[in-house]
Amino acid sequence: MAEERPSGLARQPVTSLADLNLSEESLDSILAHVGRLGVAALDGWDAAGTTLVDRGSVATFGITDDRVKSIDQQQYNSGKGPCVDAVKEGSIQYYDATDSEPRWRQFAEAAGEEGIYSVFSVPLKINDEGVGALNFYSTERDALRPGQREEASAFGAQAAVVMGNAKEFVRRGSQIEQLNEGLNSRTMIGQATGLLMAQEGLASDEAFQKLVHVSQTSNMKLRQIAQRYVTTWESRAKADMQKP
Repeated sequence: MAEERPSGLARQPVTSLADLNLSEESLDSILAHVGRLGVAALDGWDAAGTTLVDRGSVATFGITDDRVKSIDQQQYNSGKGPCVDAVKEGSIQYYDATDSEPRWRQFAEAAGEEGIYSVFSVPLKINDEGVGALNFYSTERDALRPGQREEASAFGAQAAVVMGNAKEFVRRGSQIEQLNEGLNSRTMIGQATGLLMAQEGLASDEAFQKLVHVSQTSNMKLRQIAQRYVTTWESRAKADMQKP
């Protein structure tokens, strides 16, 4: 039976995850913070990174040490390694550099070149769907301590929740940006329509159709045409005000 570790080692980092202000950070910075908290909680581990899978592509985010880049990239290129297998199999994967015939030979060589001799990968799931893996790296051989599988699994479950919330913030932020852009476009088109109505005595529909016609014949977006009308009018108005 695995030896129990003092629960206080992991309690503070897990609590800190809940304190993250997701709306003010990027997904990459959030995952880097998660990784640093994990390294602080798990004795013997020096660096962290998070493997994310999205629409068939895989990449590492939130790395806390530049050595992680080449190690993970080797895995992604070959499709073999603890991080990759943690995602594929949905189970914890561990590499300890003690076997003369390592399970992942190419990965082992790449890790050794960077001075990394232990890697511990915890699968991340959101609503039972595998979305990535939280990975820890150590310069020690066989760095995994008793009880760390359970400790890291609990931390990984909390990290998956944070990651899911962060991705939702990113998605909503993109939607809000698109909405704001649409509102700004409609406001600009409305201003240009009003100017044409006042300057040329056109009805609302006629003014709008004129903007559409200019847009089509000039191969420019309707918002750009509207912006040009408004900018030209503002420049003329400003020049008239400066006349003696």
